Amino acid sequence: MTLSSFVLPHVIAGTLALLLFWTAAFNRKGTALHRRIGQAYLLSMTVIVLTGIPLTLKAYLLGHYTSALFLGYLLILVSHSCLTSVRAIRHRQDREAFLGPVHRIATGILGAAGAAVIIMGASSSMAAILVPFGCIGVMSMIALIRDIRAQEASRNWWLKEHYGAMIGNGIATHIAFSQIGLSRVLPGQGELSSMLGWLLPLIIGLAAITWLNRRYQAPGAKMPAGTKPIPSLDS
Repeated sequence: MTLSSFVLPHVIAGTLALLLFWTAAFNRKGTALHRRIGQAYLLSMTVIVLTGIPLTLKAYLLGHYTSALFLGYLLILVSHSCLTSVRAIRHRQDREAFLGPVHRIATGILGAAGAAVIIMGASSSMAAILVPFGCIGVMSMIALIRDIRAQEASRNWWLKEHYGAMIGNGIATHIAFSQIGLSRVLPGQGELSSMLGWLLPLIIGLAAITWLNRRYQAPGAKMPAGTKPIPSLDS
């Protein structure tokens, strides 16, 4: 099996992930159908990560070291988002368990990879793309430190972690489709359109997270960070 044989399943999984993302987005949240769509989406993202590893290795072997570093970082970022989205639901009644060793190690790896992308990207021709994306990993590490030190947390913290991670996956899915998949079908994109293809999904995704955080902000609905909330009737 050659490295190029991983391209087709990678593209198929990416296309499926894109369709499932929007299907889940317009489906009623909390239903059994929404959960099944989400599970299928995460499965397709898993295929993307697994097939993306040899493709990243290929870029490295061809001497495209900056591209290989960035692709590797994106795989770490997507893996972190998938893991976070699942664990936020699984540990929705136990924030301490969510912030335990698994999350700390995963976020530490993401933060270190983000810092490496910033350092390498700052002096490259792709600085306008690499630096903002690298900052995501570093900011995730800072947010983890803040969460660990927090004396209280919002009661729907798990919901914010879940949709934040899923939107992060959506950003990666759209970028992969437009810049990696679509560019192969429609080559010859200009530098400006290529940069917009990278940055627009990031900007829109971050704006969506900000909007949802404000929508689900519940003044006074706080709990001590070390306690477990009382399970709701629909848990």
